[in-house]
Amino acid sequence: MKLNLLIATTLFTLCAAGGYAQVTINQEANIAEAMELKKEVARNESAFQVQIYNGNITEANKTLLEAKNTFKQYPVLLSFESPNYKVRIGSFRTRLEAEKNLFEIKKTYPAAFVVGLK
Repeated sequence: MKLNLLIATTLFTLCAAGGYAQVTINQEANIAEAMELKKEVARNESAFQVQIYNGNITEANKTLLEAKNTFKQYPVLLSFESPNYKVRIGSFRTRLEAEKNLFEIKKTYPAAFVVGLK
């Protein structure tokens, strides 16, 4: 009860003051440039992809071409991790973003799954 009274009193005091304050921020121009550069780098970072194939080079190349034609909105990549070739789709910044796109990709590749990049 005392806490509610304290909160109500504080809110009343703040509302009664009723004045508006203006805050001015002075910063050097290079800080704004650095923030824009950070945003650009963050847009290009990727931490997750969806793997759709793991196996031999012949099938990997076939899957790569099919995926490029089917999923034109995403980059499709072929990589080699001994002894298998892997085909992966997308360049997603978060696991949530990758999982959302996984739903659509699984319609074509039911065994697809999200992988995190190192």
